[in-house]
Amino acid sequence: MEDVQEVSAELHRLAESEAMDPLDTTRMLERGRRGRRRRKLIGAGGAVAGVAVIAVGASLLPSLSSADNQPGVAKNPPEQFSSVPGVPRGEAGADQRITMDEAQRRCDLRNPTEKRKLRGTKGARSGHVAMYDIKIGEKRNLCIVPGGDRPSADLIAAADKDPMPKSTAGKLRNCSVLAWVDVTGWQVVASDESKTLGQAEVVAISPTGHKVMECALRTDVPFRTGLEGNTTFATLTNLTSSDPVLNPADKSARTDMYAAGGGGGPCKAGACSGWGMTGWGRVASKDAAAVRLRIGNGPIYQVPVGEGGWFAFTWKTAAKYKQGTFPKVAAYTKAGKVVKVFE
Repeated sequence: MEDVQEVSAELHRLAESEAMDPLDTTRMLERGRRGRRRRKLIGAGGAVAGVAVIAVGASLLPSLSSADNQPGVAKNPPEQFSSVPGVPRGEAGADQRITMDEAQRRCDLRNPTEKRKLRGTKGARSGHVAMYDIKIGEKRNLCIVPGGDRPSADLIAAADKDPMPKSTAGKLRNCSVLAWVDVTGWQVVASDESKTLGQAEVVAISPTGHKVMECALRTDVPFRTGLEGNTTFATLTNLTSSDPVLNPADKSARTDMYAAGGGGGPCKAGACSGWGMTGWGRVASKDAAAVRLRIGNGPIYQVPVGEGGWFAFTWKTAAKYKQGTFPKVAAYTKAGKVVKVFE
């Protein structure tokens, strides 16, 4: 039954992503009765019959019939993802709260040559970074705990070849490879990219609207090539103190969220120059139109607040400032009024 369900789900996904003209189902079935092979498909029983009828419908469309093996026959594209044993596919496999033993099992599948154990004892979450336990002098290694969609070798190769794609579709592909969660159909609600910093931030919402993904793609990792980055997922219907929620007591549908990291320098005699920073979040205020960043008297960097209050930034500045000064990050209305300070 699991195989049937996976095939059925894939067919429905393909049907939804590729618009077709309406089908005359009565005529389709009449035509389906002609021919020994089609009778077998329609005559199939149980749950398989539903899948077979969908397949027959596609085979009866003009220019798609493979009954006579004519040139130009359309073929199904190779699978981009395969299932991970014991893990639900798609959105259901993202941000699962699991035991460390289960996280270890999944990371062993992802990194079969890594023999060290994951650090931690209090559990893990799929789509989040876990660190391996290391001893002094050992090389550090991380594992993004896999979800239920294992990327194909071709998909991994494409991501390695183009680690910082220009297109949104390309970025979602790379995020899917990082997380082992197929997010190619998720809605991007915020994104930003800095070539100077060598990083891109993507925020996307799942098809049900119940989950959010933050994905950081990087080309600035020393001595590393190919796909680099990390992901974070949160279940919006079950936010906890372990999520980047500014007020865990706020259970409203649009509570403020914020996560960021970066640094600056060098500094000499109390004077510093340069700062780099990436971050993402959500503004509770529906009046918010932009998020602005600034350090000292340097130039202002601004990113838009998108649908649902989401924003993302990748910021690099050469501004000079006094040592001990930190960037100011705040959300503003169109009229320039501050509605939320994130620093």
